Amino acid sequence: MNLFKVIFFGLLTASFSLAANVVTYTATSKVSQKDADKKAMEGVALQIGAQVKSSLETRTVEKEDGSIASTADSKKSVSTNVLLKSAKIQTGAKKNGMFQSTVTVDLDLLASKILLDLDQIKSQMKTKDSLIRLDMLDRDYRKMESEMILLEKLARSYNDQLENLSFVQKVPKELKLETTLGELTEFLVSSMQTVNFETEVSSGELRVTVSDFAGPIANFPLVLTQEKIEVDNAKTNAEGSAVFKLKNIKKLKPSGEVTVHADMNFRFVRQSALQNKVVSYGAQKTGKLYKLVCSGNSAECGALQKFLTDAGISIADRAGLPELVATLEFSDKVNSSRSLYTSRATIKLRSGDIEVVEQPQGVGRDEESAHVKAISKMSISRIESLR
Repeated sequence: MNLFKVIFFGLLTASFSLAANVVTYTATSKVSQKDADKKAMEGVALQIGAQVKSSLETRTVEKEDGSIASTADSKKSVSTNVLLKSAKIQTGAKKNGMFQSTVTVDLDLLASKILLDLDQIKSQMKTKDSLIRLDMLDRDYRKMESEMILLEKLARSYNDQLENLSFVQKVPKELKLETTLGELTEFLVSSMQTVNFETEVSSGELRVTVSDFAGPIANFPLVLTQEKIEVDNAKTNAEGSAVFKLKNIKKLKPSGEVTVHADMNFRFVRQSALQNKVVSYGAQKTGKLYKLVCSGNSAECGALQKFLTDAGISIADRAGLPELVATLEFSDKVNSSRSLYTSRATIKLRSGDIEVVEQPQGVGRDEESAHVKAISKMSISRIESLR
């Protein structure tokens, strides 16, 4: 009998110890089963110290008898995704119109899953560190940057998982993350400080050559912008050069300036103070001269003449020159506050048997500025036949 008692109490103690790290919460709801599940989950979250955001909404209701009643709804959201994945939900029998739900979380199992994730993330970070150092030897800035961003994401993920673990148990000091991010970032930034752009504009292309402390850089990502709009992008070849076609650059403006940027994360570019390069370009002038006959007002005709000149079409006010007849028509719309006008232009250019019709659109603070903007948006490729 005494032996039976010893075995019984031993099993009972083991049972309690096994259940010591299991958290259970039962909730009911008049609304729905889903609402009961949610409340049970929130109850478990509160018990294990998960971060719970709460907001209280109060509604005032007038009853049929004229009295006023206030009701309060408490909304909570659990911020720990790991908890949601590890929880077991058991639906109870519906009683007296009440939905019932019981949520159970095994904290030891939850901690074990988090520790496994931490180990895997640490292993991935070690691999990324090795890859970045190889990229450094190759001076492959594009791969270096992308691998650095991935390493930073892994570091954030690791710290998030540490926070999840802190909801369940005390975090040992040896699990605190020590990374080489500072060292690797310093090397990347210091190397980028030596990067230099050399540009050369010829009749049909813009050539950009990129070099650093060790010479020309292959696979360096570049982007061209004009008025904050991306025009073109490319990577340098084995000799450190990238070639951009001027016809692509001239799609926005037939002549003007384009800015050469490193097509890399802005944070690294800013830290290294890597300088952009501004390049001027123009359209090749033709030997043919026109006398412009324009139906618009002085601002509209002036904008058209500037566009044509920038596009390489020579205009002169001289008798005997072939006429380039321009007919301008505009359809305008104003917004509700009358602060912006949108204009759709129909521009016909005719010289002899050649006729070109363009329908650009522009926006301005008044009708005239919208007309001028629309004219500047004409396509240079459409007027090639007049050159």
